[in-house]
Amino acid sequence: MTEEVRQRCLEPFFTTKGERGTGMGLAMVYGIVQRHKGTMEIDSVVGRGTTVIIRLPVSSGHLPKHTYSTTDRPTRSLHVLVVEDEPAVCEVIAGYLGSDGHTVEVAHNGLEALQKFETNRFDLIITDRAMPAMSGDHVAAVIKQMEPHVPVIMLTGFGDLMNSAGERPFGVDLILGKPVTIAQLRQAISQVTARSKVGQT
Repeated sequence: MTEEVRQRCLEPFFTTKGERGTGMGLAMVYGIVQRHKGTMEIDSVVGRGTTVIIRLPVSSGHLPKHTYSTTDRPTRSLHVLVVEDEPAVCEVIAGYLGSDGHTVEVAHNGLEALQKFETNRFDLIITDRAMPAMSGDHVAAVIKQMEPHVPVIMLTGFGDLMNSAGERPFGVDLILGKPVTIAQLRQAISQVTARSKVGQT
């Protein structure tokens, strides 16, 4: 990288790839490092390469005995539609949900999600934002117009930036950043279902 590019490469939405780039990759990494109280240094020489050094603080050793307890588990089973174009992410999220007793269906793009939603009853939607053909913003808006009471969680790599900026697309009840832990997902589901009274009879 040139010195000018190196100075700006951590800025959100800055890219040298034109329309092919989002300018979010390094910005997201930098955000994660900052959340862990770390630092990130970049050295680069044009034509030779780039070195990225990430430093993270050493743990004090006083870790909590439990990240979550069995009492954090949901008290009712939900029918959840997961909308995600990355198979590995789908597998992780479906595994989290399945381990808590939820019934999970997966859609790998927005069009497939809307087709499933039209023919099935879901208690909760968890959708990515950046997907080919149809964005998560569009999916959330259409679902909310069809069934206003169904909560929508947007799980996206842009989550921290969106929350920091106060950005919430229409139809989205809560935004989570990737990567997400099972404890964070449980807490988010508890929040949105409590508001909407989903699954309560």
